[in-house]
Amino acid sequence: MLPKADSQTIVIAGAGLLGSLTAWRLARENPQVAGHIRVLEKSPRDQLQSAANTAAAMVAPFAERNVCDADLFELGKTSLMLWPQLLLQLKEGSGETIAYGNNGSLVVAHQADQAELRQFQQEMSAFGLLADDTAQAVNRSHIQQLEPGINNEFQQGFFLPQEMHLDNRALLPLLHSEAEKLGVSFQFDCEVSDEFLLQQAEQALVLDCRGVGAKNALSSDDHQLRGVRGEVCWIETPEVKITRPVRLLHPRYHLYLVPKGQTEQGAYRYILGATEIESEDKSPVSVRSQLEMLSALYCLSPALAEARIIETDVNLRPAFPDHKPQVVRSANNLYRLNGLFRHGYLLAPAFLQQFESQLLASHNLALGLTALEGA
Repeated sequence: MLPKADSQTIVIAGAGLLGSLTAWRLARENPQVAGHIRVLEKSPRDQLQSAANTAAAMVAPFAERNVCDADLFELGKTSLMLWPQLLLQLKEGSGETIAYGNNGSLVVAHQADQAELRQFQQEMSAFGLLADDTAQAVNRSHIQQLEPGINNEFQQGFFLPQEMHLDNRALLPLLHSEAEKLGVSFQFDCEVSDEFLLQQAEQALVLDCRGVGAKNALSSDDHQLRGVRGEVCWIETPEVKITRPVRLLHPRYHLYLVPKGQTEQGAYRYILGATEIESEDKSPVSVRSQLEMLSALYCLSPALAEARIIETDVNLRPAFPDHKPQVVRSANNLYRLNGLFRHGYLLAPAFLQQFESQLLASHNLALGLTALEGA
């Protein structure tokens, strides 16, 4: 039984990236309401089912520029600036360090797919991003200097030095524990309905951050939220060390390999992804997708043929038709934050910063993100 809401209560539905980050920031910046914040999450605490838990957690606005518009690109650059400061504040409060790589990313293609690399170069040039500090052309020698663990047959590529990636599977539990230390209550294994949230909004401030879980509430002609299937594969190897995300361009798919630290035994872990399928099917990874991902993996580094597959995962990215995130006000005190699509970690801090300045201030609440950008 959920406690009754009152005018001081803040209800957050969903403990994925948006919900967890919002809960922590609200409690940190508004101590007077921290004890009135309730986060309701449908999945168990130790088995999070959010897209944020499945994601590779790259913050790569330059590599994604050709698939997102100028507004999203600017949001991504803002998030690049915000993430290190947010992780530092988390460390100051918890004493724990969330691993993140800020050594850029690499884009490559095989000789047979050089047309893909030329197209990437043309797009970067059209956006004015061909420069040493944004998208730097690299040859075989430079590629091997950057990543000696990948196939030495790659002749050309691009190095994107500003991009970063982070350890999302350590981040989400830490956001939960830090928010709880500040007074936030979390209720897991708690399914909530749209009707329940509307009822809560009669008294409380309600922030709906459920991703695809909010599809029924965002299915009108004005919004049409849908889920887009994405599949990933986790591998482990003691032999191949790759230090930054590597993207392989291909006519049918663009795949990436992202380092995820080392095990206690010294093996290197990576996440390989990700398919993008217009389907809301959450059944296990298909044979076709697995073959495509593993073929790309072998192309990146034949030495990875002996890597061990330790996990496969499937989830649904919440997307609106224009692939842009939105804040939808469904009632006076009910805001639905959704539609991050494949750009969750790229956009979340900057998206919440916009929400803070445009809407949350009217409730006399802050997230501290606008101030953080100016720090």
